[in-house]
Amino acid sequence: MQRFPVLLAVFFALSFRPLDAREFTVLTYNVENLFDADGAAAFDDYKETGEPNSYTRAHALEKIRTIGRVLESFNGGQGPEVVLFNEFEIDFTPESSTTDLSAFLEKHRNTKLERMLGDRFDAGVKGLPSEALLLKHLDDIGLKGYHVAIGGDQPDPGAVEGNSRERQVKAHKNAVFSKFPITSVKSHSTANARDILEATLDVDGKPFTVFVNHWKSGASDPESEVSRRENAATLRKRLDEIFATDPSADVLIAGDFNSNHNQSVVFPEVAPSGLNDVLGSRGNEAETASARGLSLYNLWYELPTAEHGSDHHRGYWGTLMQKIITPGLYDKNGIQYVDNSFTRVVLPGVNAVEPLKLPKRWTNAGRSGGGASDHFPVAARFRTVEEGDKESRLAPENPGSDQGETADRLKIPYGSMKPDDVPVFSHQHAREPGLNGGGFFLVRGRVVSVDPTVIETAGDQYEVFAHDEGLRGRIRSWEKDSRVEFLGQLGLHRGRQQFVVFDPGWILEE
Repeated sequence: MQRFPVLLAVFFALSFRPLDAREFTVLTYNVENLFDADGAAAFDDYKETGEPNSYTRAHALEKIRTIGRVLESFNGGQGPEVVLFNEFEIDFTPESSTTDLSAFLEKHRNTKLERMLGDRFDAGVKGLPSEALLLKHLDDIGLKGYHVAIGGDQPDPGAVEGNSRERQVKAHKNAVFSKFPITSVKSHSTANARDILEATLDVDGKPFTVFVNHWKSGASDPESEVSRRENAATLRKRLDEIFATDPSADVLIAGDFNSNHNQSVVFPEVAPSGLNDVLGSRGNEAETASARGLSLYNLWYELPTAEHGSDHHRGYWGTLMQKIITPGLYDKNGIQYVDNSFTRVVLPGVNAVEPLKLPKRWTNAGRSGGGASDHFPVAARFRTVEEGDKESRLAPENPGSDQGETADRLKIPYGSMKPDDVPVFSHQHAREPGLNGGGFFLVRGRVVSVDPTVIETAGDQYEVFAHDEGLRGRIRSWEKDSRVEFLGQLGLHRGRQQFVVFDPGWILEE
């Protein structure tokens, strides 16, 4: 007797549910030097010189394909709805660029990017900026419908000639790829770093503002923290303007901050930190969820400490890639954060290397290079809400907190890797240096040089290096013509292939 009223209630609930409510993904992705194919570059290792391991059209294509593989892992192969990119090359040949990307796609609709960078390569293709090349490939593989916004950076004068990475902060720009219309774009110049890109998206009639940041590098360096404070001040000033007008604005702040999410705790020597002390990024989710004005919650606090890592340096994980959300993303109006949806994007075989699951950084080694990036992307989900109620708030489940946080950093367990965990380096691996770059191997070889230390294995010669001074000393003590056995990570340094040793237990026989 109760069945009809229950079915009727379900019918009315479904009938009056907003049809246009949706969830969507925002990905933040530092692609590690996506350079175009014009041969002009700020960095020597991204110029096409004709030398072995120099950057070529084949390298550009392989790098773009890998970015496509990462994006294809979302939404059943359709890609994230919004991607916030770092490290697109600033176009050093802007006179031959394209500004109408829709017309560009239509013009080349019947020609795949592989051919455009192959037998159809001409002056017009050579002048295309990196964002056009990537957009074309995504369109080719079915990731369609992206609108594009680019930071307003201009290249450093003389950048191509100087090749000083410390000085050439203007080698890169930020970008937004959005399947939602982009209604407003602003670019905020900031000291010694890439312009902060601000874009407002129209998500089914609801404004959603995103800020893409790429701050000055050198997380543990007090001197470079001065610049990051200025980067933070630029962003904070703009946020104050927005929230003075609308305290419930839906704003996401993201990018590569070259700071750990808990910068002030991990590196007290840099205090005050740009991220925590100037910008005001915190780990108190309950406070941000209930705030009636500007309050910033860093989504790294959604994850357990064992998962705090998007990048690594000198044996420690870092959290340079970040998403920071504001109170409006907790109310029942416009856009709302999907609680506990923040995640690292770790794809073994695509952007991560086994067995330690470290970022598989890009290498120019070989005919077409290989790898992905020295940063894992980070992603989060958002949704539209229809109540139009700015006062009611989402109650976070297990709200993140920075209470009791210590200065301990997550160490990479290099010592846990054993010979049986990795393959023996062979001629097959040597023939495919791009595919195997960043991989860990058991290496057996003969020392052919001691200054620098070079071994011969699998029919070729490789330098052996360690960042740790004590390990370097052990390696330098190897005698010429002696046989050695060790665990090493295959890499490329200044155009020469090398193995890097990270742990004393990795040296097995000397």
